[in-house]
Amino acid sequence: MEKLNAVQRVQWMNVCLGVHECDLCPEGEGPEGNGEVRIPGESGIAYAAPFLLTHYITTHGYQPPQAFIDAVLAVDVDGWASTRWPQVPFPWVPDDAERMVD
Repeated sequence: MEKLNAVQRVQWMNVCLGVHECDLCPEGEGPEGNGEVRIPGESGIAYAAPFLLTHYITTHGYQPPQAFIDAVLAVDVDGWASTRWPQVPFPWVPDDAERMVD
């Protein structure tokens, strides 16, 4: 959780104008989120998760897949904070990533 919180302090993506309230909490009592966190994984893989992920883990007991956890633990947060990629705090898209388009 400490590493995921550190990542979320320096990086967020797809921030929307509206917000999403946690639909697992009683109405009006849950936190709100409006974006995603992106985590680079193995070559060609980038994970995307809602910004409320830390809430889902700590409050509702969600357990992310081990591959995601391993990717979070491998993040160099200090390196990200010092890098920019078109107005994003780090280059989350691997060079060899396959783009999936509709």
